[in-house]
Amino acid sequence: MLENQKDPVKDGSAGGRIGFEVDGRTLTVHDAIEGERMQLHVDREPDLSPALLELFPFPVDRAVSFEAASMSVAEYSTVNVRDSDGEFIERPGEATEFPRADYCIEVNGVTKVYIRVTDVEIAVNEVRSSGPFEFVFDRPRTVTVGARSFHTRPEATITVPDDPAALAEAVSVLGSSIREFSPERSWPTLRGYPPRIERGDTLEIPTPLVTPDTGVEVIVRPTYADVYRLSTLSYYLGARVQIGDAPAIRFDNGYEERLPTEGRALECRVEQLLRSWFFLDTLARIEGYTPSNRYEYEAVGPDLPFYPPNLADLPMSERLIEYLEVDPETVVPHAPAWPTKATLRPTPAAAELLPHLARVLAPIRIRGTSDSARSDAPVGLAISGGVDAGSDPDPDPETELIPAGASVLTPAAYENRLRRGISERGDVTVAFLCDGKERARNIRETLIDPEVPDGIGSWTVYADPNSDAVANTLSDPELDLVFSEFPMRNSVVEAAGDSVDITAGNAGSDLHAPAMSVFEGTKDVSAAVDAIDRGSLSGAVFENPLEPHHIRTFVGLLSAGCPVVVAARLTSDSSDLSARFVGDPGSVVALDRGLPTQVYSFHPTAPDSFRVRFWSFLSTEALLGTDYRVVTEFLDSTPFLAGTKRDIGYTDTSEIFELHNKKGPVLRLFGDIVLQNDDLTAEHIESAARLALSDDEPPKSDSTEVVNQDAESERHD
Repeated sequence: MLENQKDPVKDGSAGGRIGFEVDGRTLTVHDAIEGERMQLHVDREPDLSPALLELFPFPVDRAVSFEAASMSVAEYSTVNVRDSDGEFIERPGEATEFPRADYCIEVNGVTKVYIRVTDVEIAVNEVRSSGPFEFVFDRPRTVTVGARSFHTRPEATITVPDDPAALAEAVSVLGSSIREFSPERSWPTLRGYPPRIERGDTLEIPTPLVTPDTGVEVIVRPTYADVYRLSTLSYYLGARVQIGDAPAIRFDNGYEERLPTEGRALECRVEQLLRSWFFLDTLARIEGYTPSNRYEYEAVGPDLPFYPPNLADLPMSERLIEYLEVDPETVVPHAPAWPTKATLRPTPAAAELLPHLARVLAPIRIRGTSDSARSDAPVGLAISGGVDAGSDPDPDPETELIPAGASVLTPAAYENRLRRGISERGDVTVAFLCDGKERARNIRETLIDPEVPDGIGSWTVYADPNSDAVANTLSDPELDLVFSEFPMRNSVVEAAGDSVDITAGNAGSDLHAPAMSVFEGTKDVSAAVDAIDRGSLSGAVFENPLEPHHIRTFVGLLSAGCPVVVAARLTSDSSDLSARFVGDPGSVVALDRGLPTQVYSFHPTAPDSFRVRFWSFLSTEALLGTDYRVVTEFLDSTPFLAGTKRDIGYTDTSEIFELHNKKGPVLRLFGDIVLQNDDLTAEHIESAARLALSDDEPPKSDSTEVVNQDAESERHD
């Protein structure tokens, strides 16, 4: 889906995040970061006065008060009625009356709005799929409206010279996007998108951006390697980054946590701290904004020296010192997998990647040197930490070829995401460029057998297209996904014995590439890099041509919202993945109701009895910190952190069908992916179970199992 978005803060200027405008009886809430407006209609012209942010039980960026007897909102996604402390009361459906009390009404739409009113009775109308939501008070009351930007894009741009000390100052303000530094910051919607970093001649930090006052300092040596290794942790802590003789973390109560000086040991310790402190924050918040009796607390709580919610209101320094008492190995089995793990060269060019990596809480390693002997050496590579293939590759951007399974990181891919939207599942547009009529026929027949994967809205298979047709398809920004068998280098594509420059005719065009471009028969990622330069969000190259049924699975998973590297890994029949990528490994080409990709993997204990293992996969759109609950009678419905893997109960053949019949599920049965529109029979399930149980046919490896979350699951963030 192409969506050219205005970017008023790209030049480094930034005003208030939220503004309020009155036009007659209409109050417009303006989200300056997102460029969106929500209109509230009032029974009289609002006379606005500033209001205290502390009046609200949740963080808001700005608030105003005025008198009103009734209000309505025409465009919204959900409305929740809460009490004055933020406790959930009801999501209205039918016409409802609420007794006299203090209320906080949460309206989610293009931005997030809270409407606070005290000592009042409220009547609300029936909520329909279309039409306004109206709430009427028993008498005119003082209403306080607060709003918070969803902040899914950078607020401003920091300019940094090629100087590690200056970069340390810039990293100090990355945490300015985080709304608060209690354990609630482990929710992704409270972290925001850090400000951009771009290279320039002098250090320029826009006025609205300031270093948070968290009482924590991170000490780094004046090298790119040290600043990069500690940047993500510094962002999450909202820490001021200071230059010193040895790496350390200092608290305002006088305690200092010294860190290793050797590079790899430093990386390991920083990752340990980031994982432990983030995870323990998610436990400390369980009685906070969104209370939940979560699985991880049940699993880890008995081994902790404290009751996590008791730490929620402590100053950060005191809370982190308590966290340091926890053995990191206690956390590891239960913490979410990193969706992205980055490896950077210690070169100034890699600085522009830091905000984007901080947003997804990516641990950072350093390999290579600033001046590479290879002119084509990437400044950064990444792997998906959410896919367990039995190894943890340690790619070197300088001295090795790009290893299979790795992604080339480029700032352009992240910037392209800020300039274009992502299609919803069911609306994905796909094109296949096939070198041969037989190949095209096989792909076409496989794609529709038994039905086209449900995430695809429209698709086209081209057989032996000429070079102009290939070039036009590879430069079509209206496409979500193109799968090409034709070679391309330096923007020149060869087909039907002819060569065409793919950029011809695109002069002045903002974006001229599909959202994702996939190429077959090569190890060379240059075609995918070229696609990113022309506007793609991500790219992939497969060393060998894929079998048609693998293409169907890969495209089906992508169209269902699966991250690209996870989709490729699940498509592979073996632990060897002959694919390389460009862009964040968590990139997606479709959104599935805001849910992460998830797994229901079935392990037979008898031909009609199965243990169910569940694993969700995070992405650049579904971030670390979200809670989920599977709402299915026959499986464990205890809330859990997205990005984790665990057993959730036992099931039988009929219940597998029940999951398969829900909207969205993709199952993994004994190593095989079953898409929503695939045929599934009891005979097939039980026959495969018998084979898996037999000594002669051990079950396939289940290191990478996936299913998409069903429509009845709940998301909390």
